[in-house]
Amino acid sequence: MLAAGQQLGLTPHDTRARDVSVLISGVTGLLSLIAAVILIVSASNIAYTFRVLVSERRAEIALYRAVGATGNDVRAWMMGLAAVVGVVGGAVGLVLARVAAFLADVVAARKLPDFPFKPQSFFAFPLWLWGVGLGFAAVFAMVGAFGPARRAAKVEPAAALSGS
Repeated sequence: MLAAGQQLGLTPHDTRARDVSVLISGVTGLLSLIAAVILIVSASNIAYTFRVLVSERRAEIALYRAVGATGNDVRAWMMGLAAVVGVVGGAVGLVLARVAAFLADVVAARKLPDFPFKPQSFFAFPLWLWGVGLGFAAVFAMVGAFGPARRAAKVEPAAALSGS
């Protein structure tokens, strides 16, 4: 858009808006990077948690295997558990985000002076965003639980039940 204006011989005298736009783009990129790191760290924490769960429930998993559960059944059970944990955790996070946004809007309404085009809310929570948030939470929980679920599927009933 700026290039089109410059071709017409129009040049802005004040470039603060462009500078603010570049700053906002940079901050958005930085926050996206931070979010990606948080997702990776959370997936590794979930992996550790499920690794501990598999080691603590080794005898139970072996009993399931001894009564006829296949490795795929155990893997599916663990992945289903991870999906439920992810959806519940994501739902809690979304509710907390909505409450924090509401409180921020209340504070902004009280503390900020009226200005032109002041929005009713500074945050948007469209329905698709809730779905994407829950989906991301479930997917990253399942990514974190994939390795421990594979390990759980390989539990040998005889060795685990005998205590070896």
